[in-house]
Amino acid sequence: MKIKFIVKPPAKKEFERELSKFKEEFEIEKELTEREGPKCARNLAKRAIEEGFNRIIFVGGDGLLSEGINGIFETTEGRIPPDFAIGTIPTGAGNNFAKGLGITKDVKKAFEIIRNDKIVSVDLGKVNERYFINCFSIGFDALINRVANDLKEKYRFLPRNLSYLFAAFKEIIIKIPNFEVEMETKGLNYQGKIILAAITNSQSYGAIFKVNPGALISDGSFNLCLIEPVGKIRALFDLYCATRGTHVNLTEVKTFLFSSPLSVFSSEPIPWETDGEVFEPEKEFKISILPRAIKFLTL
Repeated sequence: MKIKFIVKPPAKKEFERELSKFKEEFEIEKELTEREGPKCARNLAKRAIEEGFNRIIFVGGDGLLSEGINGIFETTEGRIPPDFAIGTIPTGAGNNFAKGLGITKDVKKAFEIIRNDKIVSVDLGKVNERYFINCFSIGFDALINRVANDLKEKYRFLPRNLSYLFAAFKEIIIKIPNFEVEMETKGLNYQGKIILAAITNSQSYGAIFKVNPGALISDGSFNLCLIEPVGKIRALFDLYCATRGTHVNLTEVKTFLFSSPLSVFSSEPIPWETDGEVFEPEKEFKISILPRAIKFLTL
């Protein structure tokens, strides 16, 4: 078994210690991603596939994992080798997908998962031409993501979960945007104004928000949460409820489960993000589910 570790620096000392032990048991290579841009992980994953590695371990957060998966699917055109699987050692800020698999930040336990080589097939999503493993969202929370990323760059001492909270609070106080949208899939035809829409594979996103508490990563379907326009005080209450997963009981919150392709149209460009990376606003989105599309190392 050939294993490639793709690591977002700086790597922790505990990781390096465990990796040195691991080298005695398996044929491995380690490569560091560059700080300058997210596409480095994508290119490293592409090369690992071309070089015949049948395990790629991403050492970082959801963003690193997402970029790597985009590289894998671009290279294979979706035809993943049957003996291929990926894994993660979660060292990022949110690690929402790893949490969905029950994988914690315990580095020793993460290496045990790799040694045991137990595999589960997980769902992936695709929006327009981009793949995502944990979440796709439009509207207010994409704006929050952008502000949170800026805060984290400016104040590196700030924990990521606090950067999301500060960003959300700041944007709510300034202005809560709303967007006129149409959404259509089998069993769902929605038209109206929303603050945000979030589609997730696991239960959480943004480090601390349990946006879809009923989500499962291997059920062949996605959970959709819509929040309709509210005032600032109510929005702060919604924010608190979202950290507990109780927002789904509020009247302004609508939730859906879907497995067929979903089309989203907007009268104006909407900011959007996948797995924490924010993109330029667009008016149309085509979301599809790839059931059990990739094998993942798990507990």
